[in-house]
Amino acid sequence: MFSGNHPFTRRITQRTVLWGLVLGFGLVVILLGLAGLVAVRDTRAIRSSAAVLVKEQLLIARLMHEVQVEENTLTEVLHRLVRTHQTLDRSALMRELGEADQTLARLALDARQTARAKMWKELETTARSFSNQARQALDQDDPISEQIISSLFDTHDNVVKLTDELLADSARHLAESDQKIEQQSRDLADESALLLGSCLVLAALCAAATIFFVRHSIRRIEWQRDELNRVSWHMLQTQEETARRFSHELHDELGQSLAAVRANLTSKSQDDLLERRADCVQLVDEAIANVRELSQLLRPVILDDFGLDAGLRWITEKFEQRTRIKIDYESYLAGRLQSEMETHLFRIAQEALTNIARHSQATKVRVKLEAEVAIVRLTIHDNGCGLSPDRQESPASLGLIGMSARARECGGTLDLQSVQSNGLRIVVEAPLRLVEPEA
Repeated sequence: MFSGNHPFTRRITQRTVLWGLVLGFGLVVILLGLAGLVAVRDTRAIRSSAAVLVKEQLLIARLMHEVQVEENTLTEVLHRLVRTHQTLDRSALMRELGEADQTLARLALDARQTARAKMWKELETTARSFSNQARQALDQDDPISEQIISSLFDTHDNVVKLTDELLADSARHLAESDQKIEQQSRDLADESALLLGSCLVLAALCAAATIFFVRHSIRRIEWQRDELNRVSWHMLQTQEETARRFSHELHDELGQSLAAVRANLTSKSQDDLLERRADCVQLVDEAIANVRELSQLLRPVILDDFGLDAGLRWITEKFEQRTRIKIDYESYLAGRLQSEMETHLFRIAQEALTNIARHSQATKVRVKLEAEVAIVRLTIHDNGCGLSPDRQESPASLGLIGMSARARECGGTLDLQSVQSNGLRIVVEAPLRLVEPEA
């Protein structure tokens, strides 16, 4: 396939290269930006988590400090009740017990948002029970009985036990908080290292892909430049060959015919006037035919007047008459294509038939023009010797390069396919661009 030997089947421009650079380095910037955003997000998450932990720890520390103060108050009240019942300042003790109850109730209320809210509530209840027992003992005028003292000690021991549990839980919570912050820091460091490493790898891959794309694009631009030079040289050769043929045709055919007509007209002999007149008419008819043939060679009028279908049918008939190679033409195209596209497809078919006549040694050719939903396809298939790699790289391949260039100008592609090592199939596909019929 011709496009396989020449991989640059699509035209590339400076805009394409610029877009490739923008896309490649844009991806690099985006990846590094994402890495930075994730790092900032994780840092803010750790700071927020640390702030919450510190705030909670400060609350627990304050609660534990105040509860120890109230525990000391209850302990002092208990000792005073046990030691010196007769000299007690009952009103002061009652006031201290009331303040302790209020403080513990407030602490239990503040501790509702902590994980040990239930234990704080239990401590409040136990301390209130101790205060009620102490008030009952203070309300008695008689000495405090051993049973009441024992009950006060038991209740006080429960208060101390609950306070110690809260202190131990606070210490555990502080250690867990430190471990949690440390673990989050390690996770952030690991995640950041992994993310940055991944982004650097991806950025390196994007940069390498961008360099590869730019290098490939430069090669394509160089190939397009070389192809343009070859096509230009081919066009110059074609123009020179056409000019040479016109010169020969004008000199050998038209010039001689006009000279013969002039000789007949300037002859002074009066004999055979009718024969000379008939000879002049025949010579003029031959000159007109030659002029028409030369005109068709430059630009077939039938292509402009009746479209690509009629032009291909005309050129295939002329090809069969000139080369004696049997040719089958099929057309499934309804309507006219755009003028430029008709010209390109006609010239591709013309060049292909010329190559077949010169090089293929074929005995049969099939030309097919068809239109699908959005594609027009021109297929030229012969049963000749095919196209060898040597011929594709030879100067004779200039015609193939010109055909491929015309196909790209139509926005399509040209493929050369060898058929079972015998024969060649040329397939041209281009976007279907029909001309709207005039109202």
